[in-house]
Amino acid sequence: MSFYIPTAATGNGRSLVTVGRSGELMGFFYPRIDFAQNIREGMHGMRIGDTFCWCFEDCWRVAQSFERGSDLLITRLAHRDLDLSVELADILPPGEGALMRRVTVTCGANVPPVQFMHYFRLAVGDTSARNGVQALESENTVVQHYRDIALAVTATQPFVTTCSSVRPGVESVAKQAMRAGQLGGIRQAIGRVDFAIGFEPVAVGRWSTTIVLAGGTSPEDAIGSAHELVRLPFESAVEAADQRASRHLQAAGPCTVPELTDAFERAVLTLHNLYDETTGTFIAAPEFDPGYELSGGYGYCWPRDAAVCALAMQQIGGTEKAERFFRWAARTQLPTGHWYQRYWTDGSPASAWCVRPGEIQLDQTCALLHAAGQFARRLGPAATSFVRSFGPTAERATKAILDYISPDGLHTSASDLWENSTGSFAYTQAAVIAAFREADEVFGIDPARTGPASRKLLRDRLIGTFWQPERGRWLRRITPEGYPDETLDSSAMGVLDPWEVLDPTDLADRALLMRTLDGISTDLRSPVKGGGAILRFQNEHYMGGGPGCVNTLWLGLCRLRMAATAVTPVEQRQQRALALEELRIALANTNPTGQLPELIPRIQFEYWAAPHAWASALLIEAVLALRAMDPPVSEFEAHRAFVRRKAPSAEA
Repeated sequence: MSFYIPTAATGNGRSLVTVGRSGELMGFFYPRIDFAQNIREGMHGMRIGDTFCWCFEDCWRVAQSFERGSDLLITRLAHRDLDLSVELADILPPGEGALMRRVTVTCGANVPPVQFMHYFRLAVGDTSARNGVQALESENTVVQHYRDIALAVTATQPFVTTCSSVRPGVESVAKQAMRAGQLGGIRQAIGRVDFAIGFEPVAVGRWSTTIVLAGGTSPEDAIGSAHELVRLPFESAVEAADQRASRHLQAAGPCTVPELTDAFERAVLTLHNLYDETTGTFIAAPEFDPGYELSGGYGYCWPRDAAVCALAMQQIGGTEKAERFFRWAARTQLPTGHWYQRYWTDGSPASAWCVRPGEIQLDQTCALLHAAGQFARRLGPAATSFVRSFGPTAERATKAILDYISPDGLHTSASDLWENSTGSFAYTQAAVIAAFREADEVFGIDPARTGPASRKLLRDRLIGTFWQPERGRWLRRITPEGYPDETLDSSAMGVLDPWEVLDPTDLADRALLMRTLDGISTDLRSPVKGGGAILRFQNEHYMGGGPGCVNTLWLGLCRLRMAATAVTPVEQRQQRALALEELRIALANTNPTGQLPELIPRIQFEYWAAPHAWASALLIEAVLALRAMDPPVSEFEAHRAFVRRKAPSAEA
């Protein structure tokens, strides 16, 4: 199975679609946003006179963008030699497990008749084999199914269909029929199947249809959903989706820095779309490497990442969604008090590699306990019921963490947050302290072992073991064999954010924090578009050793934490300016539609794992930190008056 690198993803909290540069459908995730991935190929093409071309070929100029403040994705194609254009508009109606795609073809003079065609090779239930597909000509519908998942395709304009079977190394009958302009005739197939639909040829003028791809638990259910949606005007579906987006953006509040407004809005909408409203948790990113060819896959819930997302969600008006995540976390906690490295959103354990004793991601257990405490603090007087309900989960997590603390105060061997080495880590030691603070102050758990005196001993051990004043740098870890590892690691930022183990208002701590951030900025800078982004750690090799968008945003957020606690206006302006520069670098390396990735690779691709939930949450936190600094009114007014760029037209 190949991997897919989409240029955009759009969703509605129930289903999720990933799209390629020319509008290819790369993924349709239904009935949940993580599973199943029901598409292997979803390409469109045009028969122009007697010739056929796919819309991803070089004869087309392409532009793609989201509508401002909307989940409506627009892909525009203009033929390089003919007065011929195609516009695809994709939206997922709220509450539906379906995609609506409006196709508009515009033909100028001297263009031979053209025929729009769409090819589908579905793998319903994430299974290519043993599918069944059937064309229902009288209903203008094609339906494909496997077990309890079915997908139906219909459209507002009549089409002809060819169904066929896929054989390795041989172009399918459906694709051959598209090229020959001879669709129709074969109405069903089983096994590894595909199908193509073709509409009536178009002469000079403008032609449009809306294609619906709808899911259901049976063929009849999927057909019923598709037929109901095809009767809905496309504009009504867009209006409903825009109302959903508007509610999210209004709840999030304004971005007070005009140059960040579009990115902030896209991050807010992305975070909502990567939250599974059926199950109550977040995925890291839409799956694009299902065969683990270049990674371990991304379409899962990492509880640690999701905890970061839940806190960001709480601050942009999504308190109920955040609380549902903590209920999800309580359900999925292991009897040991820890969590698996990652899960399917329904709570089933996903394939993982940090599960054996000595390799547990201890920072993840700490992150969930810490985030639950932070969530409760922000609830204020309403926190009582949450603290009571989450208390048993917090107690099990606290005991699990305590079991990993050695008599000398250092945590015992665990996996690091990057999941590529084991030992005792500065980042994880700081996470333990932060988790115990919440256990003590919010949940009242075992204060004799989690209280201030114990936390001070753990902090002294953190600084005494890992901080090297002569280098002005942190050790990354103590190896399981007891040796110091001097690898420079950006996770040292964790002592400030999120763990707040060092106090930026304390002069000594502040000096140490400043050296930490300046060292990371100097030592781990790696050239990318727009400047230099931050590596996860020294000698990084994953994806060719490219830096992280996440890490760059993280450094920007830490700079803002320092700006917020600066003693002088000059220092505040300086830290704020440094933060904005990090954010600009991150935003210069999004996917083509402005969605934030995890990494900026050195091989094959310009971005990796986009849109990424953790990256989106960090940008949201950064914008909220900027807003909290109460910028001059003139800056806010500038935001209101800011002239947004027009959506791009198709270009080379």
